Amino acid sequence: MEKQYGMYLAYFFQALIGLNCIYAFVTGNIAGFFSALIMFIATLVPFIIAHRMNIHFPWFVFFLIALALWFHTAGYIQGYYEMFYPYYDKIAHLVSGTTVALLGFLGVIFLDRYWNMNLTAPFIVGFTIMFGVALGAFWEIYEFLVDNIFGGSLAGPMQNGLNDTMLDMMFVLAGSIIVAIMGVFYFRHHRKEDIVGSLNGDTADN
Repeated sequence: MEKQYGMYLAYFFQALIGLNCIYAFVTGNIAGFFSALIMFIATLVPFIIAHRMNIHFPWFVFFLIALALWFHTAGYIQGYYEMFYPYYDKIAHLVSGTTVALLGFLGVIFLDRYWNMNLTAPFIVGFTIMFGVALGAFWEIYEFLVDNIFGGSLAGPMQNGLNDTMLDMMFVLAGSIIVAIMGVFYFRHHRKEDIVGSLNGDTADN
């Protein structure tokens, strides 16, 4: 029942993204409308992958993805990035860093199972941090390009100097470390095969 209730959190933030999409359309914010629409479609991707590949992701994977995408959607359309700068932006990067690192953690274990790579727990934990930080760096490059090519985003400049960029990366790193620490504690009491089993539904009821 906990997993069912947890999924409602994911549905809730999906609905908020949808409402932002409608709000942007009604107010004539066409760029915001398409941005929110893309974010909403992105929240459906893990559901599609789970269904097509018969993978049973934990409920908090869907929740964190929806939460991270809502942060960015509301930040631009509702103006939260400017209204609550810099706190909103840093929390958004912390949530995004946690989400991306968790996906990296689950993804590498899943690939390890199907490619028979026999990866060690320390390697998986280290990869989790590097994966989160690497994706965070690519996002900062994206922000830099948007600012310099298009002159900013829906809420103005995406980067506000070197200090802002470095703080963003630090919060992404913090989120990645949180997931890595959780992974360390998990591996103290479980095997990586236990996670793979739960992802495939073999131990979902345990």
